[in-house]
Amino acid sequence: MKEFETDYIEKVLDIMKNNGLTEVILEEGEKSLIIKGNSFVPVKKQNAAIMQIETPSQNILNPNTEAEIKQENKNNTVPIISDMIGIFYSKPSPEEASFVKVGDEIKAGQVVCIIETIKLVNKITSDFSGKVVEICIENGKPVEYGQVIMYIEKN
Repeated sequence: MKEFETDYIEKVLDIMKNNGLTEVILEEGEKSLIIKGNSFVPVKKQNAAIMQIETPSQNILNPNTEAEIKQENKNNTVPIISDMIGIFYSKPSPEEASFVKVGDEIKAGQVVCIIETIKLVNKITSDFSGKVVEICIENGKPVEYGQVIMYIEKN
């Protein structure tokens, strides 16, 4: 494989879809390609110190949390769930204010936190408008795939 050819990428996307994968990282020599959902970002390894990728919050759910989520939905409260493992950050940097706090009104598409995974900074956005009722993870702590990050009371 000389380059990441379109046919090759399409095959990888099919494999991801058929196996429920949300992210794949391909590496070949000095080139690297991150495929997330249906989008991909080419990366030169030498320049890949930190990269930002926007990620929708409502993705594939961990089966262990489905019962908890169904219970919460009865109160018009919905979770924002991590679709990756990494470190949860409630602020863009230590000296800046938090993206959101309990009681804040948010809009669909608004960044609510970031999760850092292997030097990638992933902006997590809300898929809906509402009010933040609980933040379940402490700033700077690890987050697991399928873990509830926060609960939003939908408007």
